Amino acid sequence: MLRDPENPYEEWEDTVWAPNQDAARSQCERIAEEYDLTEVINVTQAVKKQSKSGNYKFICWFRTEIKP
Repeated sequence: MLRDPENPYEEWEDTVWAPNQDAARSQCERIAEEYDLTEVINVTQAVKKQSKSGNYKFICWFRTEIKP
């Protein structure tokens, strides 16, 4: 979570594979917890076709506060 939204920040993205949007958001939240001062901005589905394992590709959008 950001401490001061007025501080400079950087936005970045990562991909996850999950069976649905809720599972993807949970994975994105776990990724954000690994980085200090990071929050999930959005989670979007990148493909409409399931993989052989039954998952879809999602993009996690993050914002990380830059420490002064």
